Amino acid sequence: MLKRAIISLTIALLSLLPGFAYAFVAPDDTTKAVTAVPPCDSTVTAVPAVIHPVIGLSTNLLYDITYIPNLGVTSIPSLGIEFYPAKGHWTFGADVDWSHWRNYSEHRYNQIHNITLSTRRYFKPSGTYTAKRRDVNNPAVTGFAGLYLAGNLNAAQYGLGWNAHGWEGEGLGASLGIGYKWFFNHRIYLDLGVAAGFFYSRYDPYVWGDDSTGWYYYDYNGEPADFTRRRMALNWFGPTRVYISLGINLFDRNRSKK
Repeated sequence: MLKRAIISLTIALLSLLPGFAYAFVAPDDTTKAVTAVPPCDSTVTAVPAVIHPVIGLSTNLLYDITYIPNLGVTSIPSLGIEFYPAKGHWTFGADVDWSHWRNYSEHRYNQIHNITLSTRRYFKPSGTYTAKRRDVNNPAVTGFAGLYLAGNLNAAQYGLGWNAHGWEGEGLGASLGIGYKWFFNHRIYLDLGVAAGFFYSRYDPYVWGDDSTGWYYYDYNGEPADFTRRRMALNWFGPTRVYISLGINLFDRNRSKK
């Protein structure tokens, strides 16, 4: 009896130790066993990985389907790149618009070479979940999405001509814009926006020569020796850009836990 009481007291004391697992079988009772199980922590849950995109590439669909009467669809190929920092509200990007269409017989030209540097300030910070679900099997996506404000600086060179008249020149501009970005999934997005501001250009008008040379001439009536290129100036205040861009996110930073 004393031996059994000592064994029972020892088992009772050991059961008070947290996380202790054991199994004892009484010498004279092989049908019963006592097992202690570690306590369960119900607060531990699986945390999904968070994807941090690095850059986004997009193209302006409106520029891609530009149409000029009697010349047809004269696409202005456009490519935009946006760099996403690891956190915060600000992103940095650049856009290139580059068309070089020429139709000598119809005297129609659409030659626009434009580079824009921009920065955006998103109202929602990086880390906003854009996926519809947040679980282990469908990891949430973090990125820059939603409403934003933008600041732009651009430099352009152009040669435009219709109906035997045209303009050739260069210019610099600055503008402010507003836009909104939707994500279809963690890669594909739609980006809509407008911008307005100031554009200054020096240019020359030209006309079709309509003679045996078949060349365009600058629209100038003074002495040839006095001719200076880019005699005209343009100061534009108003809309400077509109876009409906389709884009894709490329690359990912190291996945982390959130």
